[in-house]
Amino acid sequence: MLATTSRTLAALAMAVLISISVAPQSLSQTVYPSRTINVVNGNPTGSAPDIIARHLAEHIKQQSGQIVIVQNVVGALNNIASQRVAQSKPDGYTVLISSGSSAFAINSAIFRELPFDPLRDFDPIMSVATTPFAFAVAETSSINTFAEMVAMLREKGGKSTFGYPNSTSLAAVELFKQKTGIESVGVAYKTVFDNHAALATGEIDFYVTDLTFRKGKLLALTTAERSIAAPGVPGAREVGLQDFDLYSWFGVWVAKGTPRDVTEKLTSWVDHAVRSDDTREKFLKLGLLPWPGAVGEGLRDFTRAEMIKWKAVVEIAKIPPP
Repeated sequence: MLATTSRTLAALAMAVLISISVAPQSLSQTVYPSRTINVVNGNPTGSAPDIIARHLAEHIKQQSGQIVIVQNVVGALNNIASQRVAQSKPDGYTVLISSGSSAFAINSAIFRELPFDPLRDFDPIMSVATTPFAFAVAETSSINTFAEMVAMLREKGGKSTFGYPNSTSLAAVELFKQKTGIESVGVAYKTVFDNHAALATGEIDFYVTDLTFRKGKLLALTTAERSIAAPGVPGAREVGLQDFDLYSWFGVWVAKGTPRDVTEKLTSWVDHAVRSDDTREKFLKLGLLPWPGAVGEGLRDFTRAEMIKWKAVVEIAKIPPP
């Protein structure tokens, strides 16, 4: 009887040891994703980056089989959203879908210090879209060409005003001012919608806008050449702006140290989404060009080059720190 009891206790002890050793292993091998994925975006609902984030989030939801929630963390020209992802647990459940040109390239040039490092604190997934910006005046304005806008601004001297809702828009106008010798006072707006409203009511004379809502009369693009995203709108070189080729680009990132199998899954889902017919159709209607061209380390290298480019633009345009 004693021997039987001893054997029973030994068997129970062994079972406990096996369960203890297997439990952590099973936990570490949980297949990603097993719960809700949070997509962080630093722009307001309805803006171009938000539309991109929500569109890709829906594709990720369909392919992953999990709930995907988009969180709009607005403030500090995207810095708050970027910081949140940089400091998140590197497990693939917090994903940044953002304008890399604004949040990383330009912000690294105009801010004295960022609360994150664009190159070291993230694992890049891939690029997803690009778009030119455009010089615009109000729909009700009597101005119909870029040359007429320049003439109006020269006539007003330093009394003209422009609005800007993001760092790309500000940098483009400041570079334009430097190249033309035009003086104009900038007015910061929290969102692109506030900027649209200010243009429509005459609070500002012009601005540089993304193409998402095509508000105002588009007079010229900020890219050197024309774009299929804005048929009929001349490029910068065509209207006399030399060495002027600025555009916005968007990408997907996760926190540094995210497991490779997780980043590979995210890359596969995002790549499938960007190359889909419905994405191309939706993006083109918004003035966006699908761009799955920079993947993983390729996106990091591209970001590094863009940071160098925008640093030079900011220096030339003499943009003061915020």
